[in-house]
Amino acid sequence: MGLILLLAILVFLGVVLLLLAFLGLRNNLVRERNELGKAWANLDQLLKRRRDELPRLIGTCRSYLSEQGLFDSIAAARAAEQKATPPEQPRAAAALTQGLNRLFAMADRNRELSLDTSYRQLKKQILILEERIVAEQERFRAQANAYNARLRGFTGGLAGRAAGLRQQPAPTIPPNSQN
Repeated sequence: MGLILLLAILVFLGVVLLLLAFLGLRNNLVRERNELGKAWANLDQLLKRRRDELPRLIGTCRSYLSEQGLFDSIAAARAAEQKATPPEQPRAAAALTQGLNRLFAMADRNRELSLDTSYRQLKKQILILEERIVAEQERFRAQANAYNARLRGFTGGLAGRAAGLRQQPAPTIPPNSQN
C-alpha cells in the first residue's frame, strides 16, 4: 500500500510540474505577443511623426522647387505607408524613404533652399526619425522572428494553440531600401 501511495504522489507531482511548465510557457508566449504589439506601436508612432512632418517639408520645398511629380509620389507613398499593416510596413516605409532621399538630393542642389533655416531643421528632424525608424524596424522584426520561432517549436506550438496564439507576419526590408 505504501509503494502504491508513493507512486501515486510522484505521478501527481509530475503532472502538476508539467502543468506548471505548460502554463509558464503559455504565459511567456502571451507576454512575447504583447511585447510584439508594443514594438509595433512604437514603430507606428515614429512613422506617424515622420508623416506629420512631411507636409511642412513639402510646403517649404514647393516655394523653391517645381517638381510636382516628386511631390505627388511622396504624397502617394505617405498615404500607402499610413494604410500599411505590419508585414507591408517596411516596403511602404522604404518607398517613402526613397522619395525623401530624392527630394533631399534635389533640395540640396538648390542653393537657396539648402540655406533655408526651416528646410534644414525639417531635414534634420526627418533624418533623425529615419534612423529611429530603422532601429525600431529591426527590433520589431527580431521580436516577430523570435516569437514565431517559439510557436513553431513543439512545446511552444502546443501552448500557443491552447492559448489561441498565432504566428505574426515578420516583415522584411526590401533590398536597397536603406541608406
